[in-house]
Amino acid sequence: MKKFSLHLFLIFFIVLISSCSKGVNKKKFSLLSSNNSGINFNNTLIENDTLNYFTYPYIYMGGGVSTGDINNDDLVDIYFTGNMVENKLYLNKGNMEFEDISNFSGIEGDNRWYTGSTMIDINNDGLLDIYCSVGGKFSPKNNELYINNGDKTFTESAKEYGIDDIGNSVQATFFDYDKDGDLDLYVANYPPTPFDAPNAYYYYKMQNVKDEESDNLYRNDNGVFTKVTDEAGLRSYGLTLSATIGDINNDSYPDIFVSNDFSSPDYMYINNQDGTFSDIIKESTSQTSFYGMGADIADFNNDFNLDYIQVDMDARDNRRSKANMASMNVDLFWSTVNYGFHYQYMHNTLQLNRGVFNGNKPFFSNVSRLSGISSTDWSWGPLFADFDNDGWKDIFISNGTRREINHRDYFNELKLRPMAKDSLLYYSQNIPSEPISNFIFQNNKDLSFSDVTEKWGLDYKNFSNGTAYADLDNDGDLEIIVNNIDQEAQIFENNSSHNYIKIKLKGSELNPFGIGARVFVKSNDLNQMQEMTLSRGFQSSVSPEFHFGLSNNTSIDLISIEWPNGNYYELINPGINQMITLDIKDSYSNKKTNIKEEDNLIFVSEKIVEHKHIENDYNDYDKEVLLPHQNSKLGPGIATGDINGDGLDDIVIGGAKDQPTSFYFQLKNGKFRNKSYGFSKEDSAYEDMDIILFDADNDGDNDCYIVSGGNEFDIDSPYLIDRLYINDGKGNLFKSANSIPDNSTSGMRVSANDFDKDGDLDLFVGGRVVPGNYPLPAESKLLINESDSKQVKFINADNSIFPFSDIGLVSSSVWTDYNNDSWDDLIVVGEWMPIKFYKNIEGTFIEDKSFIDSDSTNGWWYDVVSEDFDNDGDMDLVVGNLGNNYKYQASSDETFDIYYNDFDENESGDIVLSYYNDGDKYPLRGRQCSSDQIPAIKMKFQDYDAFSIATLEDVYTEPALENSLHYYVKTFSSVYLENTGDKFIMKNLPKYSQLSAINKILSKDLDNDGYKDIIISGNMYNSEVETPRNDASVGLLMNYTKEKGFTAIPSKESGLFVKGDVKDMEFIKIGDIDYIVSAKNDDYLEFTRINK
Repeated sequence: MKKFSLHLFLIFFIVLISSCSKGVNKKKFSLLSSNNSGINFNNTLIENDTLNYFTYPYIYMGGGVSTGDINNDDLVDIYFTGNMVENKLYLNKGNMEFEDISNFSGIEGDNRWYTGSTMIDINNDGLLDIYCSVGGKFSPKNNELYINNGDKTFTESAKEYGIDDIGNSVQATFFDYDKDGDLDLYVANYPPTPFDAPNAYYYYKMQNVKDEESDNLYRNDNGVFTKVTDEAGLRSYGLTLSATIGDINNDSYPDIFVSNDFSSPDYMYINNQDGTFSDIIKESTSQTSFYGMGADIADFNNDFNLDYIQVDMDARDNRRSKANMASMNVDLFWSTVNYGFHYQYMHNTLQLNRGVFNGNKPFFSNVSRLSGISSTDWSWGPLFADFDNDGWKDIFISNGTRREINHRDYFNELKLRPMAKDSLLYYSQNIPSEPISNFIFQNNKDLSFSDVTEKWGLDYKNFSNGTAYADLDNDGDLEIIVNNIDQEAQIFENNSSHNYIKIKLKGSELNPFGIGARVFVKSNDLNQMQEMTLSRGFQSSVSPEFHFGLSNNTSIDLISIEWPNGNYYELINPGINQMITLDIKDSYSNKKTNIKEEDNLIFVSEKIVEHKHIENDYNDYDKEVLLPHQNSKLGPGIATGDINGDGLDDIVIGGAKDQPTSFYFQLKNGKFRNKSYGFSKEDSAYEDMDIILFDADNDGDNDCYIVSGGNEFDIDSPYLIDRLYINDGKGNLFKSANSIPDNSTSGMRVSANDFDKDGDLDLFVGGRVVPGNYPLPAESKLLINESDSKQVKFINADNSIFPFSDIGLVSSSVWTDYNNDSWDDLIVVGEWMPIKFYKNIEGTFIEDKSFIDSDSTNGWWYDVVSEDFDNDGDMDLVVGNLGNNYKYQASSDETFDIYYNDFDENESGDIVLSYYNDGDKYPLRGRQCSSDQIPAIKMKFQDYDAFSIATLEDVYTEPALENSLHYYVKTFSSVYLENTGDKFIMKNLPKYSQLSAINKILSKDLDNDGYKDIIISGNMYNSEVETPRNDASVGLLMNYTKEKGFTAIPSKESGLFVKGDVKDMEFIKIGDIDYIVSAKNDDYLEFTRINK
C-alpha cells in the first residue's frame, strides 16, 4: 500500500514538474509538426531550361493561403495555392488536426501557375467559394472560381460568372463598391515587365494601357459579373502586388489601396459614390514604398480611422543591406518624382491616418521608422491582427526570396561573361540563397512596436510568401499560417491567454457574411474597430469573422455594428470568451455613431495671401557627395508685426536666392497688399534665412533684420552678409549700409534681447554652415547695439563679453533667465550639438554646464522656446529635435556619428556618417556611395560582400578617425526641459511630436487654464534620396497640465493641419482674429485661424 502511494506521488510529482516546466518555457507560438497536423503542403519549385529566373524573373513570388469554414462546422479550414504543385484544401477536424480533401474536392487545379486565393460566398448560398488568381509564364492564365457544392466538392465556374480574368493576376478582393447590396470584384494584375525598365516605359504604358495589363473591376449584375474598369476610372498600368479594401475616409463607401512594384506608382482610389473612383495617392500621402509588395488595412492605434501598412525589401541587417539590396539610384529617384509618380523610398511604410481634411480626402503620415517596422528585408505579406489578445493590433510580416536576385557581386560577375541559353538554368541555380526569418511586432500602444519574433517563438528561417491568420482551434486566439517555397507550409499555434470576443455576421441575402461592415467594441478603456474585408497581406485571405482581444478585462460595455446598408445595431454587456453572431435582421435604420464628432475645432485653415516661396535650383551633392541633407534649402524665415504704424500686423517672408524678400501690408478689411522696395530686386541675390522685426534705433517703430545664408555661395561671399533695413516710421524701409558688421557667415536664426540692460536691443545671430564644408562649425556672433540719435550701429562683441564663436551648426536660440538672477541668459541649439547654456553675468557670458549633463543632450536641434510652463516661478524649455521617425536613430549607448577629415589626402574634406547595427559600428553609406567620395574604397574592398562586413574602422582606419572632426548624437527626441531651480530634468515629448523634425515652436495658453500650451510644426524634405525625407508632421497642438505635463491633441480633434516642409511659423492678428502663418520651403504660405 505504501509502495502504491509512493508510486502515485512520484507520477504526480513528475507531471507537476513537467507542467510547470512547460508553462515556463512555452512561447506564445508553437510550430505544429506536419506529422501531427496532417498539413504537409510544400510549394516546391523545379527550375528547368525553360523556366528559371532568367527566363521568368517572377518565379520566386510564391503562393497564397486562404482560411475559412468551407463546410460550416464552425472549424476554419485552410487552402494553399501552388505554383508548380497542386493546390491543397485541408479540412479542419478539430484538435489542430486536418484532412487533405484536395483530390476529392476538385480544387487542385491544373498546370496553371496559381498565385493568390480568396474565399468568398459568391453565389450567396451561405457557403464559402474559392477564387484563384493565375499568373506565370505560360498559358492558360485565366483565373478560376471554385463554387462550393455543399458536399465538400467544388465546381470550377469562373467563365460562367464572367470573371476568368486573363491578366497576370496576383490577388483578388470582393467588396460592394456601388452599395447595391451584392459583392463586386477587383482583380490585381502584374503585367510582366523588364526589371530594368526606365520610367519612360512606365509612363508610356500608363498612357497606353492594354486590356490584359490593367487591374480590373467587375460589377455584380444579378450574379453575373460585368467588367466596368473603364467606366469606374480604374484602367491603370501598375505592377500590382496587392489590392486592399477599406473605408479610409469614413464615408461608408469602400475605397481601394493598390500596392505596386518598382517605379510604377501606387494608387489610392477614393470612392466617389457614383460608381467611379479617383486616385488621391499624392494628395493623401507624402511618400510611399518603392518596391511596394503586400499591404493590409486596419486601425492599429484604436482611433477609429483605418491605417495601412505596405512592405518593401529594406534589410535591417547591415551585411544583407550592403551585399544584397539595391541602393536608391539618385537619377531613378528624381526621374520617378519628375514623371509625376511620387516620392517613393525603399522601406516599409506604416501609414497613420491623421483624419479627413480638404473635403473627403484622408491624409496619412508614414510612421514606420518611429514604429520600428521599417526594415524587414525582402517582405511579402503584412498582417494586422491582435496576436496577444491585449486589444491592440500587432503586425506579422512574411519574408524571404528563394534566391538573392539582388546579390550585387554575383550579378556583377555575370555582366562580365556572356550567358548561353543552355546555361541559364545553371546560372539560375547558382544565385546565392539565404533563408531569413519572418517578423512579428508587438503593439506598444503608443505608435511604436517591439520586435518579438524570437521571444514569441517565430524565429524560423524560411522563404515565405502568402500568409493568413485564423483561430484554428477555437480557443480564442489567432494562429498564423504561412505558405513557403521549397519547404512545408507552417502552422504556428497561438498559446495566448487573455480574454477575447469573436463575432460572426449574418448579413443580407446578397452579402451573407457582411463584407464591408464595421464592428466597434468598447471594454473599459479599450475601444476597438474592425472592418470586414477578407483579402489581406499578399496573395491571401482570412476567415470572415472578427476577433477582438480584451486583455484582462472581464466585461464588455458595448458592441455596435454599422452594416453596409447603413443600418445600425447595439449589443450591451455581452459575455466574454465566446463567439457571437450579429444578424442584420436585428438592425435598425436610424443609424447612431460612437465616433465623437468634433464640431468646435480649435484651428481652421483659411486662404488669405497667395504667396509661394520658390527655391532656387542648386545641387549640394555635386561638391559634398555624402552630405546627409541639403543645406541650401533651409529657408524661408518669416516675421510678423506692424511695419507702417497703423496698428495692424504685417508680414515679411524671406526669399530663396534670386527671389526678393516679400512684404505684405495688412489692410483694414483683412486683406493684404504686396509692397516692393528699391532694394528688392538687387537684394534678391541673397538667400533669406531668418527675419526679425524689432526697434533697432529706439525710435518706436519696427526695423527689419534679415539673416543671410545658404550653401550655394563661396565662403567669403558678400551675399552671406546680413542686412538691416531701417524704418522711417511710415513703413518705408531703407537698407542701412554700415550699421552692422560685415560678417560673411551663412546664418540661420537671429534673436533679440537687451542682455546688457542699456535700454536697447542687441542681437545673437547663429551661424549655420560653412558653405561646401559641412560639418565645420560656422561663426556665430553676438551683436551689441551701440546706436545713438545720430546713427544705427551694431558691433561684434569681443571675447571679453562673449568668447564663443565656433559654437557649432546653430539652428536657433532663445533669451531667458533660466537661473533667476534677473539677467537674461542665452540658450543655443543646433545640429550635432548639445543644448548650450550661456550664463549672463552682468553683461558677460560663460558657458554653464551645471544645469544639465551636456553630453546627454547631443542632438540635431532645430528650435527652442522658453516659458514657465509649470507655473513654478522658473523658466522651462521645449526643444525641437529631428524626431524618432527618421532613418537615423541614436541612443546614449549607440550614437549616430559624423567624422570629417581628408581621408584620401586629396586636399578636400570627406564626410563619413556611422551607425550601430547589432552592437557594431559601420559606415552608414554603402560601397558605391562611399567610393564616389573616396575612390580608393573600391580598391580596398574588391566586392560588395567584403564591404558588407567591414566595420567603420576597417574602412577608414582608427588613426584617421581619431584625427577627424567628430560629432555624435545621443538623442533625436524632442524634449521638455523642466527647470527645478538648480537643474533641468529632460523628458521626451509625446510620441506624436516625434513624427518629424520640429522646426518651429509657438507657445500660447489656448484653453485658458493658466498654463501655456505649445504648437509645433516642421518636416525636412531636403534629405539625400537614400534617406526617406522627414515628412510625417502636419503640425501638432500639445496642451500642458500640471498633472500630465504635455498631452498631444491629434489633428482630427484640434483641426491643426499644416503639412509640407514648414520652416517657420508665427502668430498674426488679422482684424481681431488670431491666426498662425506658416512658411514652407518651395511652397505656399498657409494661414490657420485660431478659434476662441
